[in-house]
Amino acid sequence: MKPRPRVALVGGATAFSLLGDQALYAILPTYYQAMGLLPIQVGILLAANRFVRVFINHGVERLCHRYSPNWLLGGALAGGAVLSAVYALLPLFSVLLVARLLWGVCWSIIRQIGITTVVDSVEAGHLGRSMGLYSVLTRIGSVSGNFIGALGHDLIGFTGILLVFALVSGLAVPLGPLARGALHKNDERKGRVAEGARAGWGLLFGGFSLGFVGHGMILSSLGLVLKEGVGDGLHVAGFFIGVATLTGALMSSRWIVDLAAPLLGVFSDRVGRRRGGLVFFFAGAGALALAAVAPGLIWLGVSVLLFFFCAAGAGVVMAAEAGARGPRAVASYVTTSDAGACVGPLLAWTMPELDLPTELIFVWGGVFYAVAGGVAGASFDRGN
Repeated sequence: MKPRPRVALVGGATAFSLLGDQALYAILPTYYQAMGLLPIQVGILLAANRFVRVFINHGVERLCHRYSPNWLLGGALAGGAVLSAVYALLPLFSVLLVARLLWGVCWSIIRQIGITTVVDSVEAGHLGRSMGLYSVLTRIGSVSGNFIGALGHDLIGFTGILLVFALVSGLAVPLGPLARGALHKNDERKGRVAEGARAGWGLLFGGFSLGFVGHGMILSSLGLVLKEGVGDGLHVAGFFIGVATLTGALMSSRWIVDLAAPLLGVFSDRVGRRRGGLVFFFAGAGALALAAVAPGLIWLGVSVLLFFFCAAGAGVVMAAEAGARGPRAVASYVTTSDAGACVGPLLAWTMPELDLPTELIFVWGGVFYAVAGGVAGASFDRGN
């Protein structure tokens, strides 16, 4: 099988696995009270899957060397589909918490094998472009989970939409093993990357910042920010648009922006990952500064959309840099990203608990992105 179809298959498998998970990020922040949840419980649920990954990513990397990645990937994809059904049928905090922890295990396997499959499939000079393609395909799943999940919740309810997502995810399970089926152990990467290479402090801080700001603070709290601005929703041209649908639309724009990821990857390949990381992180910091002072819903949306574009570029650069350094570096990179994504929702959701202004979410995010840009510029090799 040629590299591009292989990347397409593993990206598609990853996309379908994300449906149920991403729906929760659009639904819980706006309807947690109707489900009998407290604000801090929302933060815990949205962070739990990331929390467990902090402790298991390196174990998963070793597991992939010991056992067949084909079977591990298929099992993780099937487990994710089952857990979406659990969300739908048993929406109690204790059950959701256990399910979120188990999903963290599944996603750690899916992501580790997905990234290494892309790296195994392409030549080093095209890594940014291929990682961008993988990012596009996986983000389509996030778009669907965020927007269709939120819209489906408003139309057919929490249980209905998550059961639909569980079924669709289950049907897509064979795509993952099919993508791996044509790979031969060490065929493409042999002599190209060091299997035991360390990630380096710059890559680790960049990974933490990506998780902490984008996946952690911003995505987990957009519903909170919008609810403060528009209440339960707003009327447009005689139609009432619920705040969950608004949240899903804005969140899905994050993943729609990722459609430009292959072009961002080409930019990274041409200017080098060092310059690419510096540009994307600094521009993202500026976008968050604008969001903190945005005078209305439209300007907030524009600022957040600009940030999402920069986050997509930074994500492509970081994933390509980690992949180029080998599976051990990938495991270290995703661990720090998960650590950031775990802490982010907890910090963001302390704002309503302590009656602090939600603008501080954007301020903190901008600070971390600015520092990450400086770190990437100083620590990445100039030739990368």
